[in-house]
Amino acid sequence: MAPPLLLVSLLLVGFVSARAITPSAEAAAVFPKEALPTNSGYLPITTTNASLFFAYYEATHPLTPPASTPLLLWLQGGPGCSGLAGNFFELGPYFVNRDALSLSPNPFSWNRRFGLLFIDNPLGTGFSAAPSPAAIPTNQSVVAAHLFAALQSFFALQPGSRSRPFFLTGESYAGKYIPAAGSYILAVNPTLPTRLRVNLHGVAIGNGLTHPVAQVATHADTAYFMGLINAKQKRELEALQARAVELTNAARWSEAADARGLVLSWLENATGLATLFDAAKQRPYETGPVGKFVNRAEVKAALGARGDVEWEECSDAVGAAMHGDVMKSVKPEVEALLRGTRVLLYQGIRDLRDGVVSTEAWMRELEWDGLPAFLDADRAVWRIGEELAGYVQRSGPLSHVVVYGAGHLMPADNGRAAQEMIEDWVLQAGLFGRHGGMKRAA
Repeated sequence: MAPPLLLVSLLLVGFVSARAITPSAEAAAVFPKEALPTNSGYLPITTTNASLFFAYYEATHPLTPPASTPLLLWLQGGPGCSGLAGNFFELGPYFVNRDALSLSPNPFSWNRRFGLLFIDNPLGTGFSAAPSPAAIPTNQSVVAAHLFAALQSFFALQPGSRSRPFFLTGESYAGKYIPAAGSYILAVNPTLPTRLRVNLHGVAIGNGLTHPVAQVATHADTAYFMGLINAKQKRELEALQARAVELTNAARWSEAADARGLVLSWLENATGLATLFDAAKQRPYETGPVGKFVNRAEVKAALGARGDVEWEECSDAVGAAMHGDVMKSVKPEVEALLRGTRVLLYQGIRDLRDGVVSTEAWMRELEWDGLPAFLDADRAVWRIGEELAGYVQRSGPLSHVVVYGAGHLMPADNGRAAQEMIEDWVLQAGLFGRHGGMKRAA
């Protein structure tokens, strides 16, 4: 992915406009002191006259000195869903309680060992208000450039953070953002002076939509072999899937996205599931309290968010702007990442949207020299104590983890497994150490 003119302008103007807002004592009273972000506010995107909202939490129990403590960026999916949903519902240090008036500590937060950065991405998402609808990105090239600009602003704001090992993480539609941004960083870094490079050490994608043309063709098999539909229904769904594939191959992007939407809505209606995100749930994920909490004036003030912006978990405007992007692939960007860094793909086993079968389908299409060795690698049983946590397959820079007892929002469903997985992978220990610490599958 070639760097656009945005990079040149960034180098010319610098990043001194990055800012964080320190909450007043009155606003801070909304949170327990330890629940406040280390830093939060806005990271400017110079060429758009706009900014991306961020919240950053320093590691609470790091295993390494500050200068070498890894730093993780979490990106939510959607497109257009806010990183604050991941923060307050999935993997941040504190969760919003059902009363939407209070917070409770999350014992499985990802900032136990690492610095943890949330960004409302892309522009128009969450508190990252777009100056106009036309400013909302419509493709991954612009998303990647905006994220790179925001990271440069963040590193300017946090002295010493640039040299820390940096990891891109996220889920769902971030299965596109992460490969786009990661491959952009790898392409741009050699053209920059050391003081402006991003120290990328790996990317982790959970339940991602990455190569949609392969993934959309798997829903009928998944549902049928789970016993959710019968043979006649399987044939009906396969016909709908084939139409989505046909439109994608013809580059009729908007129609292809509509066709995928029809596949998913047909499947939800046919199965009667409360949500395709988790086949075991009797009700959808209960994220509503997050919105009620973060839209309180004193919470916005505590976070340093604009008071005039009404926070939405997922933006319809961003979804509309990126509708034509939905069925486009970022598989080539994943291939570039595999040639330059480490890649972790993980899924909750109960996800029917972007689950295990759909990920394995596009992984088999990777044009990467290490693919034969990966496909031949053992699949190992992973336990935490005596409890089954999932399964792990890995070879070279690629690791694939299937998480037991979880759906689409894996860290919310199985926080203990999520925390152990990400810590072991980043630190190359436990699951991902020399001996793996796992039992092989029979």
